[in-house]
Amino acid sequence: MQSDSLIKIAVDYYKDDGVKAGKALFYYGKVAALQDNDTLAIQAYLSALAKLEKTEEYKLQGFVHEYIGVLNTDRKLYKDALDNYQSSAYCFQKAVDTLGVIYVYRDIARIYYVEQQYDSVYNYINRALSLCEEKKGCIDFERVTPSLLQVKGIAKRNEGDLENAIILLKTAVETEQDRHSMHHCSMSLGNIYLNQNKLDEAKRYFTLALKSERPRTLAGAYHYLYLLEKRQKKYAMALYFKEKSDSLLSVDLDAKQASQILTLPQEVTKRV
Repeated sequence: MQSDSLIKIAVDYYKDDGVKAGKALFYYGKVAALQDNDTLAIQAYLSALAKLEKTEEYKLQGFVHEYIGVLNTDRKLYKDALDNYQSSAYCFQKAVDTLGVIYVYRDIARIYYVEQQYDSVYNYINRALSLCEEKKGCIDFERVTPSLLQVKGIAKRNEGDLENAIILLKTAVETEQDRHSMHHCSMSLGNIYLNQNKLDEAKRYFTLALKSERPRTLAGAYHYLYLLEKRQKKYAMALYFKEKSDSLLSVDLDAKQASQILTLPQEVTKRV
């Protein structure tokens, strides 16, 4: 699982077939990225684009551009990432893949969120939500909507519009079908209530996140509960939650990462 030898065989085998070579290189880039070899990953993605540029595989090209954007985002190369995401959106539009466009608009909004350009955040999130509304009743579009509301809600929170932030995040928590995303959203909502000193509401949403099966999510939930108990001067319980959080953060996730090498992320799998 941790070897790239099999995908290298596929890359070599399909080297003279534009589409299949492009797809093999795309997966090769994904394997390299999961092995934290970003340089090799980008080289593979760029080679994939070179193979695909004279084909009409616009959807696959959209994915490749998006993945390059993800790598540049991780490296905090936000201007490059925006260019990548714009190219991705263009390809998905040519492929008439509305769902792909929506996900990329969310990627772009997240970049603008990091840069605190909130007008641009709302612009792209609202455009994505509008596209979702056009496909109302379609489960794939309903699935992405809560994450769009979460991005918008967190931006509203940062601007101090707590009333609308709470409405957006509550809706996201109540409608999110992906449990992992729902738990993250519930922590964002709990954090607002904590800052408002509405401790019962804060505890409710932090406790909801404790239902997660992911160590890092649990660590975050325990950390927030530590802050909550500390604010109430319940130091023994606060210390307990702090120790739980620290313990979970030390869990080795290498095996889990390795198990993901040969599979696309859940969202991408549903979009392919």
